[in-house]
Amino acid sequence: MKNSRILYILCFVFFFMVSCEKDEVESEKERTLMVYLVGQGDGNISSYLKNNIRDMAGGWKKGYDGNIVIFYDANNAAPQLLTFKVKNGVAEQEVLKTYDDDLNSASPETLKQVVQEMQALFPARSYGMIFGGHASGWIPPVLSGRAARSPSFWENSISRSFADASTSSMDIRDMAKALPSGLDFILFDACLMSSVEALYEFRDKVKYIIASPTETPIVGYPYGDIMSYFWGNEMQLEGELENICKIYYEFYNTYSSANRFGSVALINMAELENLYDLTREVLSGKASDAAKIEASVVYNYPKVGYSKYDRFFDLREYIKYMTQDRPSLYTAYKKQLEKVVLYKAVTNPFYYITIPEEKFSGIATYIPRNFWHSETTAYWDFPWAGVYERDATE
Repeated sequence: MKNSRILYILCFVFFFMVSCEKDEVESEKERTLMVYLVGQGDGNISSYLKNNIRDMAGGWKKGYDGNIVIFYDANNAAPQLLTFKVKNGVAEQEVLKTYDDDLNSASPETLKQVVQEMQALFPARSYGMIFGGHASGWIPPVLSGRAARSPSFWENSISRSFADASTSSMDIRDMAKALPSGLDFILFDACLMSSVEALYEFRDKVKYIIASPTETPIVGYPYGDIMSYFWGNEMQLEGELENICKIYYEFYNTYSSANRFGSVALINMAELENLYDLTREVLSGKASDAAKIEASVVYNYPKVGYSKYDRFFDLREYIKYMTQDRPSLYTAYKKQLEKVVLYKAVTNPFYYITIPEEKFSGIATYIPRNFWHSETTAYWDFPWAGVYERDATE
């Protein structure tokens, strides 16, 4: 009888211990926020990316229904995989992994590997991404003007423009292929990524994109202020992403005129294919006409630091120009564009000048002019260029 009682007590204690252990197991989170920051080869932007991580930590709360995992490739340092752990109410960085010094973070193979590791470490019901670093929109690295320049060229840059790291660069098409499908959102904290050619590459990968059709300030997003808006479920997500855009705009709109430049757009990727079809209706067979267009007749976004700024025209203004004899088609296009661009804002002044609100659609595009032979030749290999249905003899 005594042995039976002891056995019963031991069983009860074991059951109690197991039950407590189960209660302490963390349930699957709503979302894992995967952050990919490339400062390799650029000491200037690297320091700002480090500040971004600090601000993310400052805005991190233990109660968020989510995880955060950060890949940070600092200048002259081995890349690391980080997360935050809250201790005594303060979020502290925890290093999960340190990579080899020679890891190329501007390689699609590296991007794919890192994202797979992030998802394996922090499985969740959904995933979102932030990219921070240099970029040149859709323009391939060999043409962007970055790859041929020394790292010191960027030391005085005031804008961050992704997928470039010193002398190594990642083609936007390869970048998109390296990502998994089913992402809830991507935030591009980088220049020129709201170009329709670049956006179209991600059409099968993500529901929403936050990006800029212009160059963006090197300071980056105010992460301490927006951190609480990344965790909404499917019903809340669109509104919370719009809040992120509004906070970004308001943050830069308070800057002095000399440093005030910021634009942002929230893109609904579900409507991008419909925009492609309508753009094709406008531009089909018009490649020869586009080739002769003077750059001055369609509004292009102003220059901050990037030498090829005049390759980024406002999409709506371009379609307006190409539909002068078809006003009803232009009206239909504007309506479709409103379904794609859910929110847009631009500071004025924008680096000493004004971007007219009526000329700002939130999406840029390239015009395949003969004048820019190298860019135009490269452009025809991009899927979006199919809107022209160009004859092979052109």
